[in-house]
Amino acid sequence: MANEPMPAKEVATELDSQWNSSNVTEPNYLVVTGANEQIRYDLNRGDYIILSPGSPEIEETPIGNHKYGDRIYAVDLELYTNNSRQRLYNLMQEVRRICHARRHSMTNFQRIQFESFFEDTDENVNVWSGTIGIELVNSAVLLET
Repeated sequence: MANEPMPAKEVATELDSQWNSSNVTEPNYLVVTGANEQIRYDLNRGDYIILSPGSPEIEETPIGNHKYGDRIYAVDLELYTNNSRQRLYNLMQEVRRICHARRHSMTNFQRIQFESFFEDTDENVNVWSGTIGIELVNSAVLLET
């Protein structure tokens, strides 16, 4: 049996390989591993994108006789910057650009889709953050038996 893909790690790899630094400075990437370790980052070293499984992580919808189905993998990207609110939106714009430009280019997924962006409005002074929702889609794949 083939290994199950790791969506958050694969999205981080895709962003890292496709980022256009002339649009906005490339951020640092952290992939949440599921361990109970606290995430530490230093915004003085640059912006950060923290990638983690979305909710639900995998959604599977059988088709017809349940031999084939559609699988959707959710990934959440948390963006952090201490530069400006405009930088936060520029980071989001670059992620969205990559998703649209590379829609059918990932190896383990048929499609990458930018789904949503929510700006955090917490009381953080001089820190701007937001969350991007991304879906990785495999349609009409053979379901395991």
